[in-house]
Amino acid sequence: MSSALAKIEDFPSDPVEFFKQILQAAAEGHPEGFMQEMNLATVDEEFGVLNRTVLYRGLTADNFVFYITHRYTRNFKNLQANPKACITFYMPDVKDQAGKDTTWQVRLIGATAVELPQDEMDGLWAKENLASQIRGHICPCGEPINYDVLKARHDKFLQDHSGKSIERPASYTAWKFQPQRWDFLKVGLNEIADRVQYRLQSNGKWESMHIST
Repeated sequence: MSSALAKIEDFPSDPVEFFKQILQAAAEGHPEGFMQEMNLATVDEEFGVLNRTVLYRGLTADNFVFYITHRYTRNFKNLQANPKACITFYMPDVKDQAGKDTTWQVRLIGATAVELPQDEMDGLWAKENLASQIRGHICPCGEPINYDVLKARHDKFLQDHSGKSIERPASYTAWKFQPQRWDFLKVGLNEIADRVQYRLQSNGKWESMHIST
């Protein structure tokens, strides 16, 4: 039996740059085309808090994490009613510089969601795969559905649009998240985790520090 302290070293002054480094290291253990997932927690009138796993879609031009959704979904309605949210990335089996397996958890704490402008949606829609585009037209998110009915709807939609481009539905949209804090946790086997947290200051700059796990 053994015990050790994990240590995060040589982290940059900008949390987004640190996030990019960890994402790149995490992607090396996955096949080409892998898409990183993230957990999104929102305030919900019925249940208090709801969390779900969604696809991380990248960073906006101004370096904010964003994801894509539809206006009929509960997560959209949650953010529309209360834009406060938290996001968690969980990335196991990330090789460090010494080749050792580590696990990273990256959180965006106290984030405010801002809907992206509609003039950016066509470019995002064009990058969606066929299944995602069809889903946006035929799937009533969260509503009871009969599989055979949904399959018939899917197959008809696919046949009707064979060889044609699929129009972007008006429901298609995206949100970016502006966090008050970035929190990075690193841990290995039989280690006590280390955390580095970046806290947004009133002057718009980030203050970084090690904090206890």
